[in-house]
Amino acid sequence: MEQFLHLPTIMVVYALGTLVVAVISLGIWWRDRSNRAFAVLGLASVAGIVGAVLHGLRLVVPFWLSTGLGFPLAFAGIGLFWSAFAVFDNRRPSYLAAFAGALLSLAIYPLSLFQDSTVFRAVFAAAVFGVYNGLAAWEVYRGGLREPLPFRPLACAINLGHALLWLARIPFALFVAPPVDAQEHYAVWFVGLSLLSALSNMFGMFSLAMLAKDRSERRYRIAAETDALTGLDNRRSFIARTEAMLARPDEATAMLLFDLDHFKSVNDTDGHLAGDRVLVAFSELLRRQMPENAVVARFGGEEFACLLPGAGLDEGRAIADAFRMAVERHLIPFEGRTLSITVSIGVAVIGEGTVTLDLLLASADTMLYLAKAEGRNCVRALQLPGAKAAAAGRGGASDQAGAISGRILHSRPA
Repeated sequence: MEQFLHLPTIMVVYALGTLVVAVISLGIWWRDRSNRAFAVLGLASVAGIVGAVLHGLRLVVPFWLSTGLGFPLAFAGIGLFWSAFAVFDNRRPSYLAAFAGALLSLAIYPLSLFQDSTVFRAVFAAAVFGVYNGLAAWEVYRGGLREPLPFRPLACAINLGHALLWLARIPFALFVAPPVDAQEHYAVWFVGLSLLSALSNMFGMFSLAMLAKDRSERRYRIAAETDALTGLDNRRSFIARTEAMLARPDEATAMLLFDLDHFKSVNDTDGHLAGDRVLVAFSELLRRQMPENAVVARFGGEEFACLLPGAGLDEGRAIADAFRMAVERHLIPFEGRTLSITVSIGVAVIGEGTVTLDLLLASADTMLYLAKAEGRNCVRALQLPGAKAAAAGRGGASDQAGAISGRILHSRPA
């Protein structure tokens, strides 16, 4: 077995691989100091390399240097490795707990059991590494409860598997054979598990980079789909989500378009900061007041949209009118005074049958224009007959005027 698996060679490859991780991690942190997790991972890698090299030279350097110092450094490295995952998820790590393994190693170093028994040292090291890798897996899992990322399950499995590989050394050392015999020959099981642990350790270190990649992609996706000021979906995201809903032919659907009345005067009179405060307050109210299954978005400027799956004409108009009154009553604090606004709402509803999103939006926009033309601060609602709407959707833009001819409901402020 030794002619195929040479432990010193495995340790050299492990050290070189860890050095690559250290350079990459510290380079990422140097370019972006907000990536503190990679600073911690880089320090963990450096400590792990030095500890592994010192212990690998145990036949060349004094015992106090190879094991007395090598063990604590290696344990400090794995403790920092666990801490890197906590930092990644914006939790404050316990560095006392991270260095507990290193401190314990220093404390028991004078014991004759530690200095004379390779089995004891192997079991002790396996327990420390196993526990810290298990804690790293727990950090990844716990972070996934708040921020699910595609790579988290695999990262959790990698670190848990690494923990089990280390813990597996304990029964082998106690019941199969010592890791190293009197002639300094390594046991076959020890060499095999060392190879697997070295590979698993590399995967564990790179798992943090994969999680960071997932987070970066998620943030870019959210930025592309979300309105930066209000946090609502933007027009692009709204269209992508609602087109799938409109493909269900057996469900009524209401489209609501909102336009803040005289919004330009808010910007002109009170400034753009006040205008932004109004938009944010309106968005928060819209998010709170609409049903849970509603899809809400900011289309741009002072125009917003909402799709209500399952809502018929009466329900859609009632929800719109209740929201209109809530906006009218809502006072927005700004620089020691309050601002008030009103909103005009256009509603278009399709019953059973399919309709194109363009037609539904055009119909709601027509009702919104009617609401603003008839005095603002009111709701105008239109029922699109399913058959006509479907036919109009197939007929194209030239037939839309004919399609927008259903039942119109008016709602005026009291």
